[in-house]
Amino acid sequence: MKDTPRYLASFNTRNLSRQLSDLLIIGSGIAGLTMALKCCQKYKVILLTKGELKDTTTWYAQGGVATAMSKEDSPELHYRDTMQAGAGLCDSEAVKVLVNEARDSIENLISLGVDFDRALSGEIKLGREGGHSLSRVLHSGDSTGAEILSTLVANMKSCPGIQVKENVFALDFLTYKNRCVGVLVFDSKEKKLVAYFAKAVILAAGGCGQLYDITTSPLIATGDGVAMAYRAGAEVCDMEFIQFHPTALSDKKSPRFLITEALRGEGAYLRDCANKRFMVGVHPMAELAPRDIVVREIVKAMKRCGEDHVYLDATHIPAEKLRKRFPMIWDRCKEDGYDLSKNLVPVSPAAHYMMGGVKTDVFGRTSLPGLHASGEVTCSGIHGANRLASNSLLEGLVFSKRICDVLKEDFEEMPKEGISGIDVSYDFVGEKKYIDISKCKRVLREAMVSFVGVIRTQDELRMTLNKISDLSSEVLATKFDRVEEFELQNMLIVARLVTQSALMREESRGAHFRSDFPKTDDLKWKKHIILKRDLELPIYLEV
Repeated sequence: MKDTPRYLASFNTRNLSRQLSDLLIIGSGIAGLTMALKCCQKYKVILLTKGELKDTTTWYAQGGVATAMSKEDSPELHYRDTMQAGAGLCDSEAVKVLVNEARDSIENLISLGVDFDRALSGEIKLGREGGHSLSRVLHSGDSTGAEILSTLVANMKSCPGIQVKENVFALDFLTYKNRCVGVLVFDSKEKKLVAYFAKAVILAAGGCGQLYDITTSPLIATGDGVAMAYRAGAEVCDMEFIQFHPTALSDKKSPRFLITEALRGEGAYLRDCANKRFMVGVHPMAELAPRDIVVREIVKAMKRCGEDHVYLDATHIPAEKLRKRFPMIWDRCKEDGYDLSKNLVPVSPAAHYMMGGVKTDVFGRTSLPGLHASGEVTCSGIHGANRLASNSLLEGLVFSKRICDVLKEDFEEMPKEGISGIDVSYDFVGEKKYIDISKCKRVLREAMVSFVGVIRTQDELRMTLNKISDLSSEVLATKFDRVEEFELQNMLIVARLVTQSALMREESRGAHFRSDFPKTDDLKWKKHIILKRDLELPIYLEV
C-alpha cells in the first residue's frame, strides 16, 4: 500500500525535545513489563504506555498460562496440541522454544510473587481449556492477567533503571539508514511531538480488537503497533487470522465481557435455543474443541435459531464452586440478572485476539534492524491460523526474555553517529480539516464485524476493502493533532491489511473461514502471506 504515508505528522527532530535511552519499550502488558524487568539491571530503560500502566489487554485476561507441569504432561504434548490448533501454519521452531522454556518462565513468575491457584495439597492446580488434550493451564481465579500484571508492576519498584511514561502516544518509529533508532511520540497534554532515541526499540503494543464493533478488547487496542511497524517498512504476516472468542456475554456493552473458557473446562455446556448441547458429536472435545470450531458452530446455531446468542449452562456445577473459582464472572453475571448456578447465560462470539502481526524470529527480531517485538503485536509463528487457549500470556513471557539475550549484538550495529548524533525529518503532505472521527470508526467497525468476521466471502471482502479505501483516501491525507484521530488512521491501515489478506487467502483454515472456499487447501495455501509497505505484491512464504 504505497499510498500509506511514512509518518503521520511533519517534524524535524532538531527542533524537538529529545529523550535518550539504551532500550525503549512500547507497551505495558505482560510482554513489555517482562522485557523491562529482564533488562533493567543492564540497561537504561524507558517504557512508554498509551494509558495508565495497567490499562492493557493483559489486565483483562481471565484465562491462564499454559505450561506442562503435571506428571502426565510434557513439552512434547504441549507442542502437539499447539501445532494441531494452528492448522498447519505454526512455526515448529518457535513452538518448540515456547513449550520448552515455559516452565522456567512460570517458575520465575512464582519467584516474583504471582499467586496461582493451588490444590489443598499445596500443588498448583491445573485447569483445562479448549484445544488442550489434558489439564495444563495455571490460573489465578478468573483474573490471571491482573494478578500477573500487578506482580510485575510491584517488582518494577526495585529496578530504578526503568523510567515509565504513562499517557503518551507512540506515533511512529524513527528510522535512519534503514534502521529503527527511536520513536516519535505525541504528548496529548502539551499537543506537541517529542523524539525518543534508543539503541534498540521493543514493540509490545498489543492487538487490534477495536477494529470490530463486537470485541472483548479494551479501548486502547486500536492496532497502533502494527500500523507503526508497517509504515516504517517492517514485514507484517498472517493478518487475516483474527480469533473470535466463543463466549462473550451477549449484551450491548462495549467492550463485551469475556466469560473465560476455563468455565467450560470446569464442565459448563453450550446449548442452543432448543436446549440442545450442539457441540456434542461435532468434535471429540465437544465444548473444549479449538476455538475456531466452537465459534463456527455457535454461528450456525444462532442462524438456525434466529437469535444473536446461544447459552452457557453451568447450572449443574455447585454454586459455591462457581463463586470461589470464578468470582469476577459470578459478580458480573449477577449484575446483569443471571445467577450462574441457576440460569442459562446468553453468550456470543466477539473479536478477541490477533494471530498475525509484525513478523519476528525466535529472538523477537523484526525485518527492520533495531526493532524487536513481543506479544500479541507479533506474528512469532506460535499461533499459526488459530491460537491455542492460554498460549498468549506465555508467549509474552518467553520471547521477551529471549530478546534481552541478543540486545548486546543489536547495540553493536548502531550507526557510528550514535543516538545522540542522529536527526530525522519529514514533511507530511496533507491539510488540516474536520472529520467526524466517531462516525468513521463506527462505519469501519460495523463493516469489519459484518463482513470480515467469523464467516467471509469474496464479494463482501471486496466491498469492505473499497469502503476502507474510500475512508483512507481522506483520513490518511489529513493533518491531525488528537490521539483519537491518529488511532483512526492506524485502524484504517490495519483493517486494510486484515481485509486484503483475507481476500487473498482463497481457502478456509483455522480462524479464517471463507464460505466460498470452505475447504483447507494445503497444496496452494499452506503458506504465510507477508505484506510490506514498499512492496507492490505480497510475499508468499511456504511452511
